[in-house]
Amino acid sequence: MISINSVVPSAAFCTWARRCSVRKARLVVAILALGAVQAWANVIVPSAQTSVEGNSNNGFPFNIAAFGLSSQRYQQVYGSSEFSGLFLITDIEFRPDATSGAAFSSTLSNIQIDLSTTTAAVDGLSATFAANVGSNDTIVYSGPLTLSSSDTGPPGGPKAFDIVIVLQTPFLYDPALGNLLLDVRNFGGGSTTQFDAQITTGDSVSRVFTTSSGVSGLTGTPDTSGLITSFSGSVVPEPGTLALVGLAAAGLAWRRRKS
Repeated sequence: MISINSVVPSAAFCTWARRCSVRKARLVVAILALGAVQAWANVIVPSAQTSVEGNSNNGFPFNIAAFGLSSQRYQQVYGSSEFSGLFLITDIEFRPDATSGAAFSSTLSNIQIDLSTTTAAVDGLSATFAANVGSNDTIVYSGPLTLSSSDTGPPGGPKAFDIVIVLQTPFLYDPALGNLLLDVRNFGGGSTTQFDAQITTGDSVSRVFTTSSGVSGLTGTPDTSGLITSFSGSVVPEPGTLALVGLAAAGLAWRRRKS
């Protein structure tokens, strides 16, 4: 953990704090401290594939024109055990498959991506999409989506996670409340490349998807495959840490007042 001393304000700030209310000083110091204890992180799921090429490839839900599909709904669940605590997700990354993937750049005309916390188990997704969606369902991306890859990395893989989706709305995920559900609606088809994927019963990913019924289908086909995914964002302090930050901030403000 970062020491609270690393966020002690400068002399200029201390002069300002003496002229302002203790409450205002406490608030500013708390904000500085909170920023200091947050940490940028990546979580790769399944973690066993972090440095290992997946045993499959997957074109769904982005490379669907290659399969004669004009639209698709796709859900993928990620096991909560892959996440160590509260995590503010800001980016989602994928990587090309080493054998079937290639460099590309394309814009998909209309994509909606939702994230939610689900009670559905990995390898236990319902064929009915609505049954998998959690109560905190959030649209994190909507509209045209430009994706690309340079297909960099060893010939046998794994390739770099350079297929990047920057979320329009970050999602705060608490693994203590359930698994993470990715819900993609591809309204306009399109082509990308084949992504790296894993098919292993009992690992931390599985999916359900439509084919002939397209994006409007209410049910899909579940199986144990899943895209190997990297989530980027910030590790959020636990409530106990936040309490310590608040106490430290109050103490600093008191010291400023006394001085």
